[in-house]
Amino acid sequence: MATLLTQGDQVLLRKREAGAPQTSGSGAPVLVVGLDGIDRDLLYELLRRGELPGFTRLLGGDTMLSHAHLDDRMRSTLPSSTMAAWSTAFTGTPPAVHGVMGNEYFIREERRFAAPAPSSFSDASRTLALYTDSYLNNLISSPTVYEQLRAGDPNVLIWVGGHAIFRGADRLLLAKPTLLTDAFGEFVADLGRSEKVGRGAYAKLDQQVVAVVVEALEKNPVPDVLTVYLAGTDLYAHVAKEGPDAARRAYLREIADPLMAKLAESLERHRTLENRFVLLTSDHGHTEVMSDDRHALATSGDDDPPALFKKAGYRLRPFKTEVGKSDDFDTVIAYGGATAFVYVADRSTCPKKGTACDWGKPPRYEEDVLPLAELYFRNNADGKLVPALKGTIDMILTRRPKPFAENDDAFEVYVGDGKTVPVARYLEDVPHPTYEEVAPRLEDLGKGPHGERAGDILLITHNGDRATPEERFYFASRYRSWHGSPSRKDSDVPLIVAHARYSSSELAGLVSRVIADRPHQEKVTDLILELRKTAPRE
Repeated sequence: MATLLTQGDQVLLRKREAGAPQTSGSGAPVLVVGLDGIDRDLLYELLRRGELPGFTRLLGGDTMLSHAHLDDRMRSTLPSSTMAAWSTAFTGTPPAVHGVMGNEYFIREERRFAAPAPSSFSDASRTLALYTDSYLNNLISSPTVYEQLRAGDPNVLIWVGGHAIFRGADRLLLAKPTLLTDAFGEFVADLGRSEKVGRGAYAKLDQQVVAVVVEALEKNPVPDVLTVYLAGTDLYAHVAKEGPDAARRAYLREIADPLMAKLAESLERHRTLENRFVLLTSDHGHTEVMSDDRHALATSGDDDPPALFKKAGYRLRPFKTEVGKSDDFDTVIAYGGATAFVYVADRSTCPKKGTACDWGKPPRYEEDVLPLAELYFRNNADGKLVPALKGTIDMILTRRPKPFAENDDAFEVYVGDGKTVPVARYLEDVPHPTYEEVAPRLEDLGKGPHGERAGDILLITHNGDRATPEERFYFASRYRSWHGSPSRKDSDVPLIVAHARYSSSELAGLVSRVIADRPHQEKVTDLILELRKTAPRE
């Protein structure tokens, strides 16, 4: 995406012709608030206790929340991870359609490792590339909600504050690049600290995003659609020694809530809040984990997953963004907390070390995929090759590969000896009471035109199915909290729709008509489109 004009911390993405309307002139204005890494119960509890007056001011202004509908059904994508979830929410399509499967994944036909938020290695350039190179936007195959809005209303004025998905908007409002790099650098440093870490860098990032939005509102026509995104809630939760719940509660009360009050005050000053729909949502929740080598299934040790593949004779792709065109690897692993995607080549195209595999071909099921699934299944049971990995995996899933241009089949659970069982049937026999809608969410991930990007084998750790941090494992370096599992804790996300001139029951009816019986994250786009169509209420 070409940047037409940069003004300080504002990027003009679309220049209007002289004399063209500056705003839509029709439809209801909408404010979208995106909170990263906030699960539903945690946020709703604070709101209902009256501990977030700034949020309440945005959400209809009534301390009883009588002008807001707090939906209790919305679930994240699977994996419940940032890039997959926001891409789903802001396109209205599932991962198998929009093509962004997680924070990192492999595009086999391009032999390219996509890493909008690397989990298996650190690369600060990826964070800046989200904005400077439109990195995530360029990975998304579906039209964004902003492009869909503009298709129906060419004059709609759209601003995006802080979010990495902005294709189709008029203006991108950002924190300074130094704050982005400072926050990422602090995040990486915090991962390895044994002492309590601070939240200053993350707070500054969110504070400047809101400051830039407020400043822009003073100098420009007020947008028809405004998205404001706070990343600090998630970044701090990952590293906070006090645990993700305590950290996020404090962050919401002490950092995010005053920022929402400033945003509400600015919109009120321009008399554009009282007749504006507000939609608040998140991408995923958080689950506390142990920050140690035992529970972190990292990339470099003799007790980490790569050791298992190498001991069995597989040639694993290095953990970095770019490798040479002739580099020799026949397997790829992409990490995502409670999940990992495993890709295997047709090994008949590269039987000898030093021969580059043909990744444009799908692997052979019996010869390539099943042996790798069996390897992991057996080691998970007996630990013979890598003892430290014994008992770390909850489910191993696979399916028959198809050429990348074809719609893929749904994953099934691998149960050993070359056999698989449909997910729903497996969960009947092996109940997982903390898991939610696993089979349909896995279909959203793996069954579609880009489903092969979720890997030939999908690994889900014992994480969201376990009661204590000491029992949980995750694919990453040492963290204090992660997500990505099918659990309620990771998957139940808030969805609030508010309007000062509508009752909560009216808003509930509107939301119910759009979501119907499918409370999946792609419905966020449908809701935004529907809210824009709603006639303003006098």
